[in-house]
Amino acid sequence: MRSTQISLFSSLVFGLGVFGGCATSISPNPKVDDSYHEELGAFHDLPRSRMGALPFEGVFTLYESADAGDLGTHAYASGPLDIDSERERGIVYTRRAGFIDIAHLRNTADMTAYIHARARLAIERGWNAFAFRAHEPSTYRVELCYPEGWDALSVDDRQRLGDELAIRVAQRVAFDAMTWHEIITWYGYKSTIVIPESNSAFTHDDTTSHALGIELAAEAIRTGRDFDLELSRLLDGAMDQLGAVDEEDLKRAMSRVEGSWYDSISGPKVRMLDIGTGDGLIEPWIVEGFGDDMYIFDIAHLDQIEGRDFSRFCRVSIDPNVLEGFKLREVIGEDREYIYPETDYPILIEDIARQLEVDSVDDIPVHAMRD
Repeated sequence: MRSTQISLFSSLVFGLGVFGGCATSISPNPKVDDSYHEELGAFHDLPRSRMGALPFEGVFTLYESADAGDLGTHAYASGPLDIDSERERGIVYTRRAGFIDIAHLRNTADMTAYIHARARLAIERGWNAFAFRAHEPSTYRVELCYPEGWDALSVDDRQRLGDELAIRVAQRVAFDAMTWHEIITWYGYKSTIVIPESNSAFTHDDTTSHALGIELAAEAIRTGRDFDLELSRLLDGAMDQLGAVDEEDLKRAMSRVEGSWYDSISGPKVRMLDIGTGDGLIEPWIVEGFGDDMYIFDIAHLDQIEGRDFSRFCRVSIDPNVLEGFKLREVIGEDREYIYPETDYPILIEDIARQLEVDSVDDIPVHAMRD
């Protein structure tokens, strides 16, 4: 009965989200009102959005566990038949990467593929920028700055380097987009219009789920084969490599941090605010007594691609298009149109840390362990 009630509640929330959302695909070329439908192929339309959950049982947490050995076939596209092919949501605990939200992982992987199609098109055609919109009303502009001597490279070299650049740009920008959702949610954005979501921002499974999502998506794209099938294969492999546990140990791990990481009534007691600022590394929170060799995520770098430095190749700007944008500009201290993740995210994260009264954005809770 309980699972049925949660399912019905999830359907209601999802329905409100669809009704309230106004995000649609926009032209990837900021200068031309063209959909580029054929060029973008399977990734022309926004991927479907899956409903995440808080990583613990409780009232209205939408919690479900997921069997890491039976996650099905990933489905980027929308539609009831596609939804039936995958286990779209649920929480998994891994001994090397902590708690993973399958919905967040899949959403991030799909967003990486969606952005990659646009980055690839932009680089192939020599555009100086491309644009997109995710599931929130916010719009993104990614400016591209080709290094000196780019045009002098051979066609084959530009093609090869451009292929890898498009993947890494997509990873970085997708991670920024998923972090943006966490930020605006913390400051009050409601994707369902009426239901508060701040309790779900930066929970201890979010950032690692995003980091794993962009990593697996990049591997799937590099194969050049069917994205859904490759992501399914890679996800299954990752669950093995990261040491996914069964449901009994998942519950034990949750119980171990109840009262320190979360309260089943009031919600999260700590937030994972480390988004890799500076070193680009994400260290997952591992529950003491339920961990092995920690897997450290390395967010995609652009400074070394075949010995070339592309660290200044792209710059992301976000037009919030949500009411919370006024608050964000106030925190940043500048009344300007765009938010720049590279410089503004650290300021916003530090503001969240101050609100939480923690000394550092990567403070580790008492029951977490470092190797």
